[in-house]
Amino acid sequence: MAESTAYRLFADKLDFFWHQQFRIRFPEHPNGLHMMNMANVAVHMAYAFLLGWEREATYQGYLTHAALNRNYYLIQPYEDEHRRGQAFMLRLFADWRGDVSHNWPPYAYDEPIYNGLLERWRDPDPQVLVPWLIAACDRHTHQANRETSKTFYDFSDITLIRTPIEILMLFRLRKIIGLPNPVLDHPLMEAPFDQLPDVQPRYQPDEFMQGTLARARQDWPNFDQVVSLENLMAS
Repeated sequence: MAESTAYRLFADKLDFFWHQQFRIRFPEHPNGLHMMNMANVAVHMAYAFLLGWEREATYQGYLTHAALNRNYYLIQPYEDEHRRGQAFMLRLFADWRGDVSHNWPPYAYDEPIYNGLLERWRDPDPQVLVPWLIAACDRHTHQANRETSKTFYDFSDITLIRTPIEILMLFRLRKIIGLPNPVLDHPLMEAPFDQLPDVQPRYQPDEFMQGTLARARQDWPNFDQVVSLENLMAS
């Protein structure tokens, strides 16, 4: 999981750069580039939190918000697929940080379970969260279904069907701020998801990742500035 997550985070960083570079190179283009998938990028952030990579997950959260606020996202998934679970994870990130936000479409706010969790996730008493988390687990199982061309589910991807990624991200954030997590009696939270995994060692870039980064910096001297955390937070 560590290697695949690291490559996904790296790919998202490159993707963000190409979107901004496109607007620099083609300022007269009427539409710009809109190819980032908000749902996927949000899930990559949540996996980084699951692994305990707080620095990388934080960067990814800001990158995702910057892409959203600069309209780099694919229009159809964002507007039509209504990925409430992924929107919840990004709203949770924004609430944790307190200095970033996004003006979401109405669907992001119409799930009472997620609104209840956002109101209570910092409660020192973990038992306060239990009924809301159980409801979120139930929702996850109902959203772990096969999609059609007209019907979409938040957790239809094979890597998400059995992984309560949104619950585990909330647990990680509570642990980061020093709060205990409840034990949930729900089939979705059975081992290995009955507890957070230990913080995993950070992935060390291999020769392919290092080579790609070196070439990007060679061809585009502004690469590091464009993808810097300061630039993302300025969005």
